[in-house]
Amino acid sequence: MNEVLLPSVVQVYAPDDEHLIVQFDDGRIVRWDARALRQAGGVFERLRDPSVFREHLTVLNGTVAWSEDFDPTRCIDIDPIVLYREGEDWTDRAPEV
Repeated sequence: MNEVLLPSVVQVYAPDDEHLIVQFDDGRIVRWDARALRQAGGVFERLRDPSVFREHLTVLNGTVAWSEDFDPTRCIDIDPIVLYREGEDWTDRAPEV
């Protein structure tokens, strides 16, 4: 039987208003394009505000989330598998200064 591993986010930051740099517990780092998410309506509409996108960005429940009060039941979050699979691999890149 194959063991399925769920990637867990350990760190995230937004270098600009369109992307996230996400580090996972296995050491993988990805650059994830958040433009489509920010343009989506509904619950994601709040992320169009650059201050919300950057200032409320955090890690909750092992994934990227946006929260004002760190309540995992009221946050906006993204499936970590989506981030892991769709993100551009930046594991071997030097951090931007």
